[in-house]
Amino acid sequence: MLFSRFGRRGYIQRRTEHRVSHLIPSASSILIAFVLSGLPVPAQQDQRPMIERIDIRGNRRIPEDTIRFYIQSRPGDVFDENRLELDLRALYKANFFENIEISERDGDTGKIVTFVVKEKPLIRDIKYEGNKSFTESNILEQFKERKVGLTVDSQYDPAKIRAAERTLKNLMELNGKPLGTVRTEIENIPPSAVRVRFIMEEGPKVRIGQIRFAGNKIFKDGDLQGALKLTKERGLISMFKGTDKYHKGKLEADIEMNLKAFYKQHGYLKVQVGEPVVRIFEGSRGLIPMFRKTKDQFLVEIPIDAGDLYKVGEISIENCGVFKCEALAQAFGLNPGDTFNFKKVKDTLEEFKKLYGNFGYINWSYLPEQVFDDQKKTASLKLRFEPGTQFTVHRINFTGNTKTRDKVIRREFILEEGRTFSTAALDTSVLRLNQLSFFDKIEEKDYEVKPDEKTGQVDIAVKLKEKSQQSIGVTGGASGISGSFIGFNYTTNNFMGKGESLELSVLAGTRTTDFVAAFTEPYLLDTRWTFGASVYNQRYRFDTYSIFGLASLAGGDPLELFTRRTTGATLTFSRPFRLSFWRFGGSYTLQKIGIGRVAEGFKDFAYGQLVGFVPGGDAEAAARGIIRSEVTPMLSYNTTNHYFNPTRGSSVTLSVSIAGGVFGGDFSMIRPVVEYRKFFADKWISKGRNTFGFRLLGEYVQAYNNSAVPFFDRFFIGGETTIRGFDIRSISPLAISSAPLVDDQGRAIVDLNTGLPKINRNVISVGGDTMGLVNFEYRIPIAGPLSMAAFYDVGINRVSRLGGLGSMGIGSVELIKSTNNVARGSTGVEIQFMLPVISAPFRLIFAYNPQIFSGTVNVGTTAITAHEARRDVKFTIGRSF
Repeated sequence: MLFSRFGRRGYIQRRTEHRVSHLIPSASSILIAFVLSGLPVPAQQDQRPMIERIDIRGNRRIPEDTIRFYIQSRPGDVFDENRLELDLRALYKANFFENIEISERDGDTGKIVTFVVKEKPLIRDIKYEGNKSFTESNILEQFKERKVGLTVDSQYDPAKIRAAERTLKNLMELNGKPLGTVRTEIENIPPSAVRVRFIMEEGPKVRIGQIRFAGNKIFKDGDLQGALKLTKERGLISMFKGTDKYHKGKLEADIEMNLKAFYKQHGYLKVQVGEPVVRIFEGSRGLIPMFRKTKDQFLVEIPIDAGDLYKVGEISIENCGVFKCEALAQAFGLNPGDTFNFKKVKDTLEEFKKLYGNFGYINWSYLPEQVFDDQKKTASLKLRFEPGTQFTVHRINFTGNTKTRDKVIRREFILEEGRTFSTAALDTSVLRLNQLSFFDKIEEKDYEVKPDEKTGQVDIAVKLKEKSQQSIGVTGGASGISGSFIGFNYTTNNFMGKGESLELSVLAGTRTTDFVAAFTEPYLLDTRWTFGASVYNQRYRFDTYSIFGLASLAGGDPLELFTRRTTGATLTFSRPFRLSFWRFGGSYTLQKIGIGRVAEGFKDFAYGQLVGFVPGGDAEAAARGIIRSEVTPMLSYNTTNHYFNPTRGSSVTLSVSIAGGVFGGDFSMIRPVVEYRKFFADKWISKGRNTFGFRLLGEYVQAYNNSAVPFFDRFFIGGETTIRGFDIRSISPLAISSAPLVDDQGRAIVDLNTGLPKINRNVISVGGDTMGLVNFEYRIPIAGPLSMAAFYDVGINRVSRLGGLGSMGIGSVELIKSTNNVARGSTGVEIQFMLPVISAPFRLIFAYNPQIFSGTVNVGTTAITAHEARRDVKFTIGRSF
């Protein structure tokens, strides 16, 4: 046998037959014979053998057709070892096989070529052992990010194993375990598979103990440490943010983006930063438990040469297009002789990019030229702007709106086809679409601007993913407002894809019965007017829970004050100011309000007010039904990016409800309301993942036209939408109502000892006429519909006008001043789970109340101690604000 080796580990095996050479004339002898005879010499033919067939052996998983795809040699071709060598290399490049051998033997009509392959084993299982500071999901994320390509059922590849080891080592460094090691064990699983086990020994925690700056003669080390945003010495904040963990790549980026920028911001434009020197040492750990430094610490020393301080020489701009260059140069806010502030220049250029983009110059760019005068230590900046083409909008295309009509979407889009493109208008248009809450949140990745330089036009493509536009469901449970309840509801905020809202609901509970039908048309008759109408029939039982902790009066159980029944209708109209986020409008409400089940201790106060609402002072007739006729003008502003769960933007609502007077009805009052909400990303702790939320709410109510504010319209706060740690409507000023006791004939009962009428005295919650409330939340998404929120609520509810409490007839009401004007505060944590059917969260609230009322209430000669609860746990459905 003869062997011809080539490639990596493959070879060609050739078998030959031995013949007796003298029995067969040689080619040379035949050629001589033709020459001597004078006959023409025949042309020589290719005597190399042909390939009779190609066989494949050893493949188990890889189909034979797939292997033959990489083999260019075919049966009937001339047998060529060079070509077979190319076939071998192509098969190795396919990365299917661990070893390949090629053998050849003689067949009946030519050569039989056999490819013998040994497939790479499959990875049947991957184990990760010893990882304590990060999870397997973190490992898989890093594998995906670094494109390691190591997965179960993939082929075993030593190169991928080495890449995985490097990734695991990098993960340990990112998590503050730089001394950790990784080793790999490979276990064979017959017949052709392996199990891969990565064994990690993380070693001790090592955090950054000290950051020094060699050569720094200008700034304090603390200033430079503050300039570093990604790399910090171990401390309370850096420990929670994870910036006390050393990572070489992170430090290099921090130096380039932040440390150098700090120097350039202060005029040191030629600052040089050398290679940081990093070593591990044992340093002082500190004294505070849980916040102590690690035993092993990183010492990071950064060499710096600040160079010279440069002043502004001159800033000039040319080729500004539609704007005046002199005005743009002044926008930098830098005059000759000022310290050159590189950050201010960079920020101003970013604003210029937005400015030009708002006028259609989306490809605006600039060519900078910086000139240094090393003698005068000045730096001049010359900018040549390249505005480019002013683009107009050619087409705006929406995809994914299978139900929502195109017209409904386009009317929210400020950008219009045929008009000049504007980046600000595009951002506003996307925000308006998000506020509809018809679609999943539209991010920047969901829309694309496609400019065409030849035509000067842009196409805008917006990808939408529609939410469920309607819900039909049965709900049930318990809440502080409704008590135990069950209900049926049908709601849609995009009825038949027209953008109209429709709600039909029936709710029955221990405290509430509610029948509502409501409809909203956002563009009435294709105008910018919004019209809404609702009719309802409601029963609401007003309870006061703890009454300032007066358990001796309430018996520790909820105190039912009264039940209100309301039948009515409301019409609303509103319109935006041009294309802004400001909206003005108003509403008209007509209601019939009945009062029943008035608590005995509250009856004197309630009926004392009701007598003034009907002619003749018949309190029983008033309780059966009084009329509210109310007009409410409204002004609002809203830039929040989501209807149910905003993470950005703000809103302001100003309204004044005016009942009675020229509008009719049985009572006259005015109620102004101011509400402000603000949501913004947390850039400091979570780097934008979490959200801060803030609400400020103020309300005031006052009667006019010799009327009184009905007791059911006064303010009672507390509960999951106001101050979470207090029971629903439990925060109210208290008063002592005094009225003569009467018999069945309405005659006063006389005390035989004194000869005076007997007086019935009760402690009652009268409600405030002035209310102020502040809510703060830190919202943290956890996974999917699950999130949590830390909160702090503080508020005050007071009686500002004693005369507004109304008439008591022959009785009187005396405000307990110690209970008036008392601030309440509550803090804690909520666990929230978004319910898909009703698009509102289920909330489990754990609250602690640092600000409560605690004191003594004197009722006649009796002193009663009042002390509100410090802790509370409750659950409910719906947002706080």
